[in-house]
Amino acid sequence: MSREEMKKVLVVGKIIDGHMTNNEGAILMGMSIRQIIRLKNKYKAEGAQGIAHKNRGRKPIHALSEETKDRAAALYESKYHGSNSGHFAELLL
Repeated sequence: MSREEMKKVLVVGKIIDGHMTNNEGAILMGMSIRQIIRLKNKYKAEGAQGIAHKNRGRKPIHALSEETKDRAAALYESKYHGSNSGHFAELLL
């Protein structure tokens, strides 16, 4: 769990225990009250792991495949060698 997630767990725990209000927690975390309430509900349902980002350790859905990266690198080295990155991006389109 990251530092930011740990901070969220501590703040949400204080809110649930009654040591802090939703508004105080929202100000402390730089979030809206609605987001704090959503975090509280997640914490109550799933515990501290509910606050952790669910996509951790997974490859982003919009990431390029290795095959696409290899094809682009091969094109840059052969056909478009010498072009700068901005021009190369235009040439690929």
